[in-house]
Amino acid sequence: MTEIVKGGNLPVPGQVWRIAVVRRDAGDGVPEVDASALLLDASGRVRGDGDLVFYNQPAHASGAVRLLDQVRDGERRVADWLEIDTERVEPAVQRIVITASSEHGTFGQVPGLHIRTVSAATGEQLALYEVDDASTETAFLLGEFYLREGAWKFRALGQGYDSGLVGLAEDFGIVGRDPEPAPDDEPAPGDGPVHDGGPDPVDEAVSGGASPEAIPEELLAKVREAEAALVRTTPQVPAQRPPRTGPRSDAELFGGEFPDFVRSGEGKADITVDVPIPAGYVVVESTRKGDGYFAVHSIDEKGQSDALLANTLLKDQGARRVLRYDGKAPLRLRVSAYDEPWTVAVRPVSTVEVLDGTAEGRGSDVLLYTGPAGLLSSRLRTRLGFEWFNVHGYEPDGSDHLLANEASRFPRETRPLPEGPLLVQLVSADGDWSLKVRPPKENRFWRRASR
Repeated sequence: MTEIVKGGNLPVPGQVWRIAVVRRDAGDGVPEVDASALLLDASGRVRGDGDLVFYNQPAHASGAVRLLDQVRDGERRVADWLEIDTERVEPAVQRIVITASSEHGTFGQVPGLHIRTVSAATGEQLALYEVDDASTETAFLLGEFYLREGAWKFRALGQGYDSGLVGLAEDFGIVGRDPEPAPDDEPAPGDGPVHDGGPDPVDEAVSGGASPEAIPEELLAKVREAEAALVRTTPQVPAQRPPRTGPRSDAELFGGEFPDFVRSGEGKADITVDVPIPAGYVVVESTRKGDGYFAVHSIDEKGQSDALLANTLLKDQGARRVLRYDGKAPLRLRVSAYDEPWTVAVRPVSTVEVLDGTAEGRGSDVLLYTGPAGLLSSRLRTRLGFEWFNVHGYEPDGSDHLLANEASRFPRETRPLPEGPLLVQLVSADGDWSLKVRPPKENRFWRRASR
């Protein structure tokens, strides 16, 4: 047996291998752990939901990967065994990633986590990799079998996730949709148009290729109405955000009212806000003309940077961020800019626009959500080749919820959205973004089957 470290790799002869995900048995503060495997193509993505082998789908359709029995010993250790037959792996599959996840705890609570690779034919132990740096993760990429120049190799990964098996799998392209609803099922709100079960007259008229003269006037009206609805619901990136409206309900839970503070200048400057501000959240808006690096920080009484309130390279762009102010020392801000004109404003939370279903914008911004718990789907479009998209939700007491955290060419995520009131802060969003609130929906794909 060869013990390897994170990033280490070994050649794997073409045969059947068994992989044990070993850890301390659950109980006494140790959470349950589940093992699974992802079959990935050359792009590092699954080809469909069938490429996840886990507790609800214990065998791949090709027969190349199977989830076997769980084994326990007298020393309170438990192992989930997987089997990989490299000879049966489909040509499109280039990597098989072995993962572990926990629904009710973190891997910092799981002692003795390691992965062991064994020959199914001889019992020879190829590799052992021990995870010794786990903390708040709820899912781990432990190791992977991968093809290199036509030969299989095994590599220790040790990459942790804070989003559990669902978030990990979604990062690799697993959708995990519910099965299609039965005829008697009612679709969830927002799932699509509903009519009385007969053919849709508008669809019939359009798909039938009828000329406008052959379509009755009432059907033409319905077509025009449907087209108008499509325009209203299709994301449109505005040239700039509309002006903020007046006070909103629930905003007072985050902070009281005070007069707007506005200051303009050029280049670098330190600003002291000279209006009385009560303790709580405040909104710091900043805009600038031109391009280059632009940033705004809050600074303490010693002139040291405290919180980042703007950070962009976008032309003619600034940011709208919230800051939790203690109401003690005067609020001071530092502007960093390249001799370009800028304006900074400090306003109460009551000026924040409400997130009511959908929202679009550009750059760092903040919205107020007052609805029930649901799902937040977020997307960023950027002209840059690679961009970080980060969204947080803040409760009135300062509790922080991570709502999006994706770095890619086209960042997009769907995460749980807590019940409002919540300040939804787009922290890093250098590009055009869109948000959509969806109702929570039980996903049968992830529902755990009986052990």
